Amino acid sequence: MNHCKQHLKENNEYNNGLYALFKGNWFNFTLAMLGIVFKVGASLGFSTFVQKILDTISHVKITSSTYLITYAIGCFLCLLIGAVLEYVYWTSFRSKALLQYREHTYNKILDKHIDTFNHEGVATYISSLSNDLEHIKENYIESLPYIAETVLSFLGTVVIMIYYDFTLAIIAFGISLIPIVVSLFRLKEVESCEEKLSIANSAFLGVFSEVLYGFKAIKSMRAEKNISTKLLNSNKEASSAFASREHIEISVAYIAAISGRISQTAFFFICMFLAQHDSRISAGVIVVFVQLMQNIIQLAITMPELIARVKASKKLISKNDNLLKQYQTTCMDFPVSCKRKIELSNVSVSYENSDTVLHDLCVEFQANRCYAILGESGSGKTTLLNLLTGSNRNYVGSVKFDDTDIKGISNDRLFQLMSVIYQDIFIFDATIEENITMFGQYDNAMLDEAIRKAGLTDMIASKGLSYRCGENGNMLSGGEKQRIGIARSVLQGVDILLFDEATSALDMQTGHQIMNTVLNMEGKTRIVITHDIYNDLMDRFDCIFVLKKGTIIESGKYSELIAKKGACYELLNKGNK
Repeated sequence: MNHCKQHLKENNEYNNGLYALFKGNWFNFTLAMLGIVFKVGASLGFSTFVQKILDTISHVKITSSTYLITYAIGCFLCLLIGAVLEYVYWTSFRSKALLQYREHTYNKILDKHIDTFNHEGVATYISSLSNDLEHIKENYIESLPYIAETVLSFLGTVVIMIYYDFTLAIIAFGISLIPIVVSLFRLKEVESCEEKLSIANSAFLGVFSEVLYGFKAIKSMRAEKNISTKLLNSNKEASSAFASREHIEISVAYIAAISGRISQTAFFFICMFLAQHDSRISAGVIVVFVQLMQNIIQLAITMPELIARVKASKKLISKNDNLLKQYQTTCMDFPVSCKRKIELSNVSVSYENSDTVLHDLCVEFQANRCYAILGESGSGKTTLLNLLTGSNRNYVGSVKFDDTDIKGISNDRLFQLMSVIYQDIFIFDATIEENITMFGQYDNAMLDEAIRKAGLTDMIASKGLSYRCGENGNMLSGGEKQRIGIARSVLQGVDILLFDEATSALDMQTGHQIMNTVLNMEGKTRIVITHDIYNDLMDRFDCIFVLKKGTIIESGKYSELIAKKGACYELLNKGNK
């Protein structure tokens, strides 16, 4: 236990995966280890009990029956106490450790930047809470009691051997070193195999996750055979890594067992020779020494594998810690508001190895008004959205909400002020109410208002709030998903609503209804990024901005822009073709 605490202190990291396993869990761990102490004490006690019985039977050294019975009862009591402590506190330690590690992992993921998964794969994180956690449980958490038991048995064995006969203790210990030395030669190999197995299992899970995410594409392209081959290759690598690990473990165990038996046989012959010249070496003493030697041999058989597993697990924990540290929100937590306007001044954005995406952009959005940003693909609409949400902070110029530049504002603060309704609204496999509230608790009046403003009244009247939406909303239409997304945002009470191509995946009629809902909302700053033009609705926007190659080339009321027959007019004609 002290070793674990010292390890944590040396790392000076109290917010990592290893610390999460032990946080508030030391009491359970300590009493579980105490249970192992009693268990080992009982085992060593029974070994010496055998010596006393044998020597009494052979009349070498007679021990009273009362003492022997009391001694045996004491051993049984130690074993019982150890069993109870392990049963209660080791189970508590393990379950709490797993609970806290999962909590640590998903909280770290939830603390990440909103665009994390534009840079990282989802499968890596799924693996960290499935394959990796299972590996950590089996090879780190489950190894701790075995390591403690093996080490304590070894130390107790040395003490008892020295107590009985120092010369025999030296001989037994020296002979027992043979299997230990033999096993140590393969320790690195065992450790390497554990690490390779973990990597191979994670790789297979990653490939399989991609198959599930891309299932529609696979089926539509009739690529099942090719994907099956890819899965087979990854599966073979995982299987090969497992076989290598098993071969190493079995060979280490058998080498240690064979060398251990050789050591025991050699010790018997040495004892037989010594007993002829030393009457103190009785049959009982020889038997107890041979029994105790098994504890030393067990150290040789199991410790290399256990140490390798613990080291591999620690590397895995460290790997996950480094992964969880990436793309964390690090901006300062200053308050920000939008009571007057959003203003972009001389903003330019360039990506690495590409042309400038936005060029010296100057645009102003007045609070509580509704704006549309039009433009073809590649015009810079998404980049502009990323600026407003704080997802892209690598820009020149200023992006201000009222008088505050948001470059140094945390995403948590920004999303207290705004909400984004994306093209593909994610729906949980839960009820409509849970999807609107995002599993939070809200006053019924607030929920009813969000439903009304999002245009969900008829849907709720028909299906009810307890209607289950299915996996990613497969029981809902596209328009119903969008309205749930709008209701979520309204319920959050944010001042700014951003719509990112919210109607592009919908049919014309549904898209028209959603756009009409957005225009009818009041008391919110609404910025709609779209390439869909609904001719009878567009004049209701306070202003329309047309983006082309990163520059606003037109702005104004829709009817004015159409009358000019410029860029907006061209977009309308393209959409009607």
